[in-house]
Amino acid sequence: MRGTTAVVCAALLVAAGCSADRETDQQRAAADTTQTSTAPASASTVPEPVADLGSLDGALREQSQWVLDQLAPEATGPSATEAADRFSSTFLTQVRADQLEPVFATFREGTPLALTGVGQVQESPGGGSGTQLTLAGDRSVRVSISVDTDGLISGLLLQPGPPTDLPELTSWSELDEELAALGGTARVFVGEVTDGTCSQLHVTGGQAQPVPSGSAFKLIVLAAVVEAVEDGDLAWDEDLTITAKLKSLPSGELQNREDGSTVPVREAAGLMISVSDNTATDLLMEAVGAERLRAMVERISDDPDRLTPLLSTRQFFQLGWNAPEVREQWAGAGAAERQALLEDLPTDLGALRDNPFAVTEVTWPEGVGWFLTGEELCSAHAVLQQQAGTEAGQPVREILSANPGLPPPEAATYQGFKGGSAPGVLAYSFYLESEEITPGRVLTVQVSHERAIMPTSFTELTQAGLQLLATAP
Repeated sequence: MRGTTAVVCAALLVAAGCSADRETDQQRAAADTTQTSTAPASASTVPEPVADLGSLDGALREQSQWVLDQLAPEATGPSATEAADRFSSTFLTQVRADQLEPVFATFREGTPLALTGVGQVQESPGGGSGTQLTLAGDRSVRVSISVDTDGLISGLLLQPGPPTDLPELTSWSELDEELAALGGTARVFVGEVTDGTCSQLHVTGGQAQPVPSGSAFKLIVLAAVVEAVEDGDLAWDEDLTITAKLKSLPSGELQNREDGSTVPVREAAGLMISVSDNTATDLLMEAVGAERLRAMVERISDDPDRLTPLLSTRQFFQLGWNAPEVREQWAGAGAAERQALLEDLPTDLGALRDNPFAVTEVTWPEGVGWFLTGEELCSAHAVLQQQAGTEAGQPVREILSANPGLPPPEAATYQGFKGGSAPGVLAYSFYLESEEITPGRVLTVQVSHERAIMPTSFTELTQAGLQLLATAP
């Protein structure tokens, strides 16, 4: 699955994707990593490691050491032959061997890195195992690695760690103030997850408000998929057929596959969350049906009519940028009227199909999108974590953690993520478990603006919020 088998080195992995302006993992690998000095370091500057690989056994230990060796400033490669010896064939169908060397080269830049942490060994799908390594020097790097039953690397995720100059937050109100200073409207929600429910710990302004949240709504779709599997109406290995009428716009990759080709439910669900694949989302929404989606909305929201009908991503693009006459009637319409309006949408994506970069106009003030409160996003995470404890929900935690969104705090033992973006919209939602907090907690940061949003400062503050989430009493 992409997100678990691909090498990704963007500082911010796909934050959610209903924006058409998305790059491939490989483009981000070349463009989005933090650049540092390329001057080689002398042996005297090599920092002392504070951790070792002694807790790892067999192939996982050997392959982890190989990755560490590849990150040394003087290292080169890997060559195509070495990649074939080290990586599984499944991995190499997702990431070509010649794409590995530039990724490693980016992370070699700067002074040598010392191993500072080795995570717990966890089982990987198919019987393999994996762990997370942390490295530090003049910068920090996170390495998530897994090996299959043949001892080959089946998953590798390289990420810059948190910036060394992140603000140190001491309270959630401080985060509120810092975000407000950036302009637009920002809302923070912090909740505690227990037995499928969310208990509020903090919310901006004292009360949760529905705001545009982009692709974060896909948490609802995932929860509905699990319920369909539990009811026996769907199976993780069941194939879904990609058709022209269900193809959406990027982000994602399924829109580029041939009509009539198939994708298993498990792969589609993984792509929906890890790279926010819009076509995967619409395939899954079609598979579970409107009735089950409505039931899941009712489970997480006290105001389900606000989210009914739940827009597919294709409808979102059609309504927002391909049917202005329908959009004018949308904002003030009730649930039944909105359903009728969707039936009047154009049957295809028109010029948007040829030019998805035309999706630039800010349309959320007219009600286009998925308006969710931080509490509802927290409730969706809570439902998913409860489902993860069932046989039907077994893949859920892997799906949610394949793309952690931002580097997990040092104290984190698990981090699930789904974000959202659209013109004028930026949303983050994290479910975090750490050694210091029990039970798990959720942090959501939702930003809306009547113009395009530059995410860098919001992202840095959200990263600081994650640090607070992992340690705050």
